[in-house]
Amino acid sequence: MQALQTNGHNYTFYDYKFSKTTVRYVVMSDTKAVFMLLLPCGTEDKVNDTFEKVIVNDGGYPNHLDWYAGSLVHLHLAHHTTPMPDATFKLSETTKALKFDRQETGAGEDCQWIKTYVVADEGYGVCHTLTHYGDENGFEVSCEFVNNTGKTVLLEMITSASLDNMSPFMTDDGSESLSLHTFKGGWATEGKHIARTLPEINMEKSWGGSFESEKIGVIGSKSVGRYHPYIALEDYKNKCTWGMKIKHNASWQAELSRYGTPLSLSIGLADYKFGAWRKEVKDGETFTAPTAYVAVATGGIDEVSNDLLEMNNRDIDAYGEEGMPIIFNDWVTHWGDTSEKKLLSLADSLKNTKVKYFVVDDGWQTGSVGDWELDKTKFPNGFKAYTDEIRKRGFIPGMWMEFECIRESANRFNEKYDDCNLTKDGYVYKNALCNAVPTKFLDLRNPKAVEHLDNVLVKFMKDNGIGYLKVDYNANIGLGCDGAESLGEGLRQQMLAVRDFFKYMKEQIPDLIIENCASGGARLDPMMMGVTAMSSFSDAHECIEVPIVAANMHYLISPRQSQVWCVLKDDFDNAHTKYIISSGFLGRLCWSGYIDKLSDAQMNMIYDAEAMYEKVCHIIKDGRSTIYRTDFINNRNPQGTQAVVRYSRDKSEVLVVYHTFNNAKTLEIDLDGKYDVVDTLYDSNSVVSADKLIINDDDRTGNVMLLKRI
Repeated sequence: MQALQTNGHNYTFYDYKFSKTTVRYVVMSDTKAVFMLLLPCGTEDKVNDTFEKVIVNDGGYPNHLDWYAGSLVHLHLAHHTTPMPDATFKLSETTKALKFDRQETGAGEDCQWIKTYVVADEGYGVCHTLTHYGDENGFEVSCEFVNNTGKTVLLEMITSASLDNMSPFMTDDGSESLSLHTFKGGWATEGKHIARTLPEINMEKSWGGSFESEKIGVIGSKSVGRYHPYIALEDYKNKCTWGMKIKHNASWQAELSRYGTPLSLSIGLADYKFGAWRKEVKDGETFTAPTAYVAVATGGIDEVSNDLLEMNNRDIDAYGEEGMPIIFNDWVTHWGDTSEKKLLSLADSLKNTKVKYFVVDDGWQTGSVGDWELDKTKFPNGFKAYTDEIRKRGFIPGMWMEFECIRESANRFNEKYDDCNLTKDGYVYKNALCNAVPTKFLDLRNPKAVEHLDNVLVKFMKDNGIGYLKVDYNANIGLGCDGAESLGEGLRQQMLAVRDFFKYMKEQIPDLIIENCASGGARLDPMMMGVTAMSSFSDAHECIEVPIVAANMHYLISPRQSQVWCVLKDDFDNAHTKYIISSGFLGRLCWSGYIDKLSDAQMNMIYDAEAMYEKVCHIIKDGRSTIYRTDFINNRNPQGTQAVVRYSRDKSEVLVVYHTFNNAKTLEIDLDGKYDVVDTLYDSNSVVSADKLIINDDDRTGNVMLLKRI
């Protein structure tokens, strides 16, 4: 791989061309500062490359356009100063001292990489590695801090990825052309997409230059809180969008900052200001920030989101689950009041379905979370006898567990076990669940705690023939824990140990399928998704929000990993049943509810849905989605019509999943070519006319359509 080198009057840039993206490294001639641009191929000549300080008057009014070189990594050492102490560590003295040293390129199995080394006169530096795999449209970024100062330094911030001088095509402050995209989280309301212009977030440039930061992020051991770990910037005028995600399962932050006229978009660990994180790095040692995914796309948020999601396929494929099997989970059937007798009756009701995984949720155990002893009054013959019966019926038995936590009423909450638990400021940590139950946390950095889980969990699964594990997580460690030089670093180490235990379970039971759940979708980050087969998309079990949240997920996690609740009850009318069943086609189909009470007609609707699911699951597994809505969604009182249009990889087929809410409206969608409707799950007035899809249906219903290119 060879760079195309170009010299300007105050810079040199190096271009590396990939299939859809040119990666440009710009090195300033005077300061040797270096920053990275991602450019859609064909737009290289549109870059505004004046790269200098410009001051103008606008009709007699001052309008200073001050340009400062950015950096391909931002970091801060505790003994240095920062220009924005109240808001951000970006462009601190630590970053400004970095100078371009050299670049190296190379290739591995199915990948190419570019290493850029920046060093400061003081002796510290960063190795910035950008890696491209196969035919992906995005890049992995890794930043390794290196300390050769001759002393121990305290690192208080380091970005995983940073794109500076945004947008590279603009000649002004971007207030007329740029929008920031974020995705809001919340219990049972995951994934709401919010797009705001720079004026709407008060990020226009001021008259004399600006020093501002719009920061989002999450604190604690749930990686999805008020935000999902994803941020994007769109240039509407130039039809271009940049996006980035972080592969990390604890506190993180993302920033859109302005230093002068240009903007900087970054993502990384929550820093010392935000997440109480700092790291001692001794002389001669290194620290590597979590990996980030970055991409640029011609088009909008749908294109860049799909590009980033396709980068997760390597981890998903490596996990090794075959196909797209259907799941049954008894939670919304029994709500914890379960038993062997009830479960086997349900299994008999499902004998003619295509369900593969039959999962008993919370309720199989006695006591409280943390004890993990079988309730023998519910399973009088033992759990192995029960799972044998499930396997005889053709299913793989699954179970639920929340193994990282210990609730107050558990025997293991006793202080005699506290040597295995997390502490904060020297005290055993007793955080609270959403229902205010005090909770302790196993310290999975402690071999004794891991040994305990090996006995009560791994051995239990092996002894009882468990093939599917739903791992729940309803608490949150919060700011951090003891055991390292800062609370934030303690949290980072603890959550890496959690990740490692997930990997350990899979190593011990290679055929085990693990589901990632955290109060629904509170751990939908690339790290946890990478060590599990699928994730519970939400705790939106049987509410009207189900298809709304499930659709939101199409820009955040791969649909092949998004397990969607399809809760059916005998008192549902046809429209309600269609609404719920259609939701399951937005990801992995998971039945629950009163299956054993359904009428023959309702069971036939299950059989028909499963037959249709088999026809389209290859598109769910490998496709690209766009979400269409007639109205901005109020989750509790949705209005209008919604459709998710998912093209197969070669665009020969299209899966359409649509839902109507109150006051349904006609939704017209331009298709990428001419298609015919070849199958629908239910009769519908919705039609395709040449290259236009016209959705028209009654209020509060749903449907699934399969289109093929003419």
